[in-house]
Amino acid sequence: MELGVAIVLSVIITALSVGVGVYLLRYRADMTEMNGTMVGMTLGMMTGIVVGTLIGTATDMFIANLVGVLLGLALGAGFGSMGKLMGVLDGGMGGVMGGMMGAMLGVMVRLGEAQVWITVILMTAVWVFFHVGLVVLIIRSSQRAYAIDPVCDMKVDVTTTKWVSQYKGHPIYFCAPGCKRLFDKAPDNYPVTVFEAK
Repeated sequence: MELGVAIVLSVIITALSVGVGVYLLRYRADMTEMNGTMVGMTLGMMTGIVVGTLIGTATDMFIANLVGVLLGLALGAGFGSMGKLMGVLDGGMGGVMGGMMGAMLGVMVRLGEAQVWITVILMTAVWVFFHVGLVVLIIRSSQRAYAIDPVCDMKVDVTTTKWVSQYKGHPIYFCAPGCKRLFDKAPDNYPVTVFEAK
């Protein structure tokens, strides 16, 4: 693949990924830490893979790694911040891994023009699939009812959690059994917010 074509396609993929990330910012207030992490990992890893592949088909491993990793890291950590520190770390790590994998793939498929384009089309289709799936996941998740775990301050889906205690006649929801145990031992030590259904 010509370097100019690889750069243009990389800019398009990056711009679309940034657009998806900016669109998902509207759901930030309703986003759980895990969903924010998924945003960072998906945007970072998938963009890193596709851009690393594109640049790898036109240059050497060093340049493809550098571009793919830096771009994946920036998108992964940047948009992963919706998932707080866990999102930044996991999103950034996903971006680094995606960039490295993409660079290796791009360099390996330089067997002929047909192999390059088949790989680029396939990786772009995978990129589209994961981005669409991410948007659907975040939109559906934002429509759920969440309570705040008083022990760790995480959002908890009240329809699926298994860990619930009663406190002054109100249900209190927890993300994990450890949080429930800590709360049950000394409930007055935690700031309790009574869950109000939407």
